[in-house]
Amino acid sequence: MVFKKIAAVALLGCSLSFSALAEIQEGAGERLNSLLATFDSLSADFDQVSGSDDSRRMDSSRGTLLLAKPNRFRWIAKEPFPQTLVSDGETLWIYDPDLEQATERKVSEGDSGVPALILNGQIEQLQSQYKIRLLQEKDDSQLFELLPLKEAEVFTRIRLLFTKGVINELQMEDSLGQRTSILFKNQKLNPKYEEDTFTFTPPEGTDVIVESSPESSE
Repeated sequence: MVFKKIAAVALLGCSLSFSALAEIQEGAGERLNSLLATFDSLSADFDQVSGSDDSRRMDSSRGTLLLAKPNRFRWIAKEPFPQTLVSDGETLWIYDPDLEQATERKVSEGDSGVPALILNGQIEQLQSQYKIRLLQEKDDSQLFELLPLKEAEVFTRIRLLFTKGVINELQMEDSLGQRTSILFKNQKLNPKYEEDTFTFTPPEGTDVIVESSPESSE
């Protein structure tokens, strides 16, 4: 099962008293913030699996994530379909080598998705959209859950598993019942990156599509 690891950790919480749980919840946002504040940059390999309850098909991919705060990342999916997403905080590139196609668009403040907010440690903005709970703290593992404050949010449930102070798994469920689990491995905190790590130049012969920002289309 995709979510076996998170489910197993959650079961460990049964031994906690109600008073202990209440104390944990009061500082859940601060605890999550302290874990995310331990790095300004991050590199990791990932395995991603997505599917829904009413479908037997599970889509999977694997690749590498390079991230630097604030809002810079290079997401490289290698298998089964290669795709690269690169953002320098101002411009986002989506490159599909099989299609020889790249899409360029400006990044506005409202474009920051929940996974980006989490990995960038933007706790205040997260708390304006989600209630943060610490479901379990056992030995060297912490399991957090984020539940939307408004029904209009894209994700209905998000869970984060940390092991030895490092993010280990990100699980998301959206309003359509789609579930995605991203398992990180070979994580490195605060790696040094070259200047051009978060820039992208389309290879020669690539079909470039420039998407207009909402402001320019009004």
